[in-house]
Amino acid sequence: MNTRRTTLLIALVLAVGTGLLTLNYVRSVQQSAGGASQSRAVMVAVQNIPARAPITAAMVRREMRPASAVDPDAVAEESQAVGALALITIPAGSTLTASKIGRPANAALPVRLTPGMRALTIAVDRVKDVAGMIQPGDRVDVIAIPPRSGNPPPAAATILRGLRVLAIGAQLEYPSATPAPSEESSTTVTLEVTPKQADLLAMADVNTTLRLSLRSPREPVASLDTEPLQFAVAQAPSAATVAAAPAARAADPKPAAARPRVRPGVTIIDGDRVTFSTASASGGVAQP
Repeated sequence: MNTRRTTLLIALVLAVGTGLLTLNYVRSVQQSAGGASQSRAVMVAVQNIPARAPITAAMVRREMRPASAVDPDAVAEESQAVGALALITIPAGSTLTASKIGRPANAALPVRLTPGMRALTIAVDRVKDVAGMIQPGDRVDVIAIPPRSGNPPPAAATILRGLRVLAIGAQLEYPSATPAPSEESSTTVTLEVTPKQADLLAMADVNTTLRLSLRSPREPVASLDTEPLQFAVAQAPSAATVAAAPAARAADPKPAAARPRVRPGVTIIDGDRVTFSTASASGGVAQP
């Protein structure tokens, strides 16, 4: 009797276990079938979108597509697509993904410029300007050093502060890895400036030596004022002055006509203002 009960108990346990396994298998199959039939909302191009073209609402539409056929980084909301730029040409019917579109910060230089600003490129020394550590997106101060014309040596002045670096050479992006050292000692830096700052920077670039000073991103731009810069230049006399000079007498033989005297002066750069002062007869500086 005990043997019969034991056999029945074992059979019952096996039946229950088999039933549970069968039930779990059926449920897993149903879940797999349901997952395969799930759809996902994505944004699709309704026309060919050229590279670097701003995406408008008329260029895209929202569609439901099988989740298994959708890229993981597919764009699902219209707000994510409208206003962005096509980084590559997107054919009609293609799904918009995060790798195909981007904001202006990911596009070329003209799109990076803030409205009303200008891009100006200057030559710098790769070693002397923070040992090549300046990267696109950093903020820098511009230091101008006038040419030496005597004693004492000229004083350097910070003429512009907090300028945004747009590019280093042809590099528009911060490198993902440590860049290979360059054998060239010089490079170019493209800065974002106002129109007045562009005039000032161009003048200082021709008449002085420029250095860049890297700023902390946590420091406000207006934490320090700009400094006036003075450097000596020569100014030719006006046409009226030359016309008023007495003509040389023909009877007086001279080896050569004397050149008009050049009036020395000082150019003063103070922020966005550039002024020129000439030396007076008494030895002082006369304002124009």
